[in-house]
Amino acid sequence: MTTRRQVLMPLALAPVAGWAIWSVGAAEPVHPVSRFHLPADPFTAPWRDLAQARLNHRAEPEFPAAVRELEGLTVRLRGFMVPLREGTRHSRFILAANPVGCPACERPGPATMVRVEVREPLAESRNPLVIAGTLRLHPHDGLFYRLDGAEPLYG
Repeated sequence: MTTRRQVLMPLALAPVAGWAIWSVGAAEPVHPVSRFHLPADPFTAPWRDLAQARLNHRAEPEFPAAVRELEGLTVRLRGFMVPLREGTRHSRFILAANPVGCPACERPGPATMVRVEVREPLAESRNPLVIAGTLRLHPHDGLFYRLDGAEPLYG
C-alpha cells in the first residue's frame, strides 16, 4: 500500500532538484537532434518534409511538392503514439514526430502529427513506433495527414 509520504515526498523534492540544477548554471535542455527527438534515418526523415506544410491565408494547408508526391503512397514513419482514448490497446491514435512531454522538443503542430488507423489494435507504448500505411493529405480534426490501413513494422 502506498503511503501519503511516498506520494508527497517526490513532489516536495522536485522544486529543490530544479533549484539545484539552476544554481550550478545548467542550461535549459537542448535538443540533441535539431527539431526532432529521434535521429534522422529512413523512418524519421519524412518528418522533415511533412513539417514544411503551412496554413495559407484561407486557413487551408499548403503542402510542399515533395509531400504532394507522397499522396496515396505507402510511407513508413517512426514516431510516438498519442492515444485518442483511454485503454491499453488502440486502433486509432496520433503518431507524433516528437514525444508530447519532451521539454526540449519543438511544440507539436498539425504538420508534425499524423492520424493513424491500424488494422489490428496496438498496445499503448511510450517507445517510438515504426508504422507503415497509405499517406493521405487530409485535414482531419485539425491535422494535415492521415495513414490508412497502417501496420506496425518491427526492426
